[in-house]
Amino acid sequence: MPALLLRRAPTATLGAEVALDAQLFAAADCPDAAAVEQGCISGVARPAREPGDAARTAGVVLLFVPRLVVDLAFMGTWAAVGLIQDEQLVPRVRDIMSTPAGELWVFPTLFAETRRAANVGARLVSTGSFGATTFRCGWGGPDDWLTESRLQLWAARTPPVVVGFEGLYERESEIELWGVGQTPARDERNAYRPGATSVVGMYRERKTRLIGSAGWRIGQPLEVFLSTSATRRQIDDTPGSGRQALSRVFAPQSTPGAFQPQSWASYSELAGRVDTRPTRGRPSPGVLVEAYGGGALGLAGEPVSFVRTGGRLAGFFPIYRRTNILSPRMVFDNVMPLGGLAVPFAELVRQPDFRGFDTRRDLTSLVFSLDYSWPLVDFMGARLFFDGATMASGPSSLTIKHLEQLRLAAGIGIDLYTNTSQLGRLTIAGSPEGARVLLSLGVPAAYGDRQHRE
Repeated sequence: MPALLLRRAPTATLGAEVALDAQLFAAADCPDAAAVEQGCISGVARPAREPGDAARTAGVVLLFVPRLVVDLAFMGTWAAVGLIQDEQLVPRVRDIMSTPAGELWVFPTLFAETRRAANVGARLVSTGSFGATTFRCGWGGPDDWLTESRLQLWAARTPPVVVGFEGLYERESEIELWGVGQTPARDERNAYRPGATSVVGMYRERKTRLIGSAGWRIGQPLEVFLSTSATRRQIDDTPGSGRQALSRVFAPQSTPGAFQPQSWASYSELAGRVDTRPTRGRPSPGVLVEAYGGGALGLAGEPVSFVRTGGRLAGFFPIYRRTNILSPRMVFDNVMPLGGLAVPFAELVRQPDFRGFDTRRDLTSLVFSLDYSWPLVDFMGARLFFDGATMASGPSSLTIKHLEQLRLAAGIGIDLYTNTSQLGRLTIAGSPEGARVLLSLGVPAAYGDRQHRE
């Protein structure tokens, strides 16, 4: 930093002597006194003040912490370069070449949703020439917390192949079970306890999960994923839930998989995805087609055997500008029981793509969406959306009646992103069930991912 020189210097202008008071000179620009006397001036007497400077200074101080949180989260997501996400993605070749090596980042995570306790935590990401590792912890209360560790390795660079290993332990104490079906209270498959005063049961889940995965990019738009997991779910009543406890609302035949302390199940899946969008974080035109199939088998506890199938189709069409995107989307998911065995209720299909309240479970799900998104600044965009969702006991049971009973939601959202991935989101959705507010930061949303489902 150059030193500052304070001195009185005379200056001649058109034969008149004018004295300059207390001028500031930079020593780097005026290396000696002679240069100063010749009129080398590089400073001002005092900084200018504009109307509103005091208010701006106060705003800078008040927004320091939120700005720091966003900056840290962006740096962490950029460091991961799309490797560490809730869904398995194989980065494009140009992203691989720009992956920073030998970096270590720690950034905050935040998840908050209407009707659920907020969860705050941190994620540590380390990148290197071999791949990336991450460790995440979150806390939402004494009985609501998680720890997760992931390791992702480059098995090959051309074509890109990523191999991953993950471990998670999670406790969540206030999960709602509304039963099965589009209208659970009127679905005869739900057996309620005699004298039950509620149609919603509350349960606690302690989950241990191990995942191994591999992803290949075959050509520019095509990705293929193979994954297998082993999951242990320990489900019992939410402590202190009283007459809303799961065991006091539903009869045992409506809650297969609950109250089994040694319930382990494996699930293996093969999925393929074609995504022609040039970027996956910010709005951009293209087409997305995804299909998957997988099977589950019980390892301990109650026998389990079922098959999952489904997929999604989405278009991203530019409107007016290339970055103003209209996106229709359809998502279909199905579970088919095998061997006459009941599917544990925690393994039934849910609807994370529905931005109203995700309270329904069943064997078959269909979700329609229409989004209009546009960028606000380089790292943030806005969207308007409309969702419709329905459920049934099987694909053949999806009738006009179910479509007439669509659950609807509409709202607005703010997205934070990089080119390769989502960073955070805030959505406000209105539906007949009420208003739902969802805020997530540093915890990318699952997108077509069954291994990391709730």
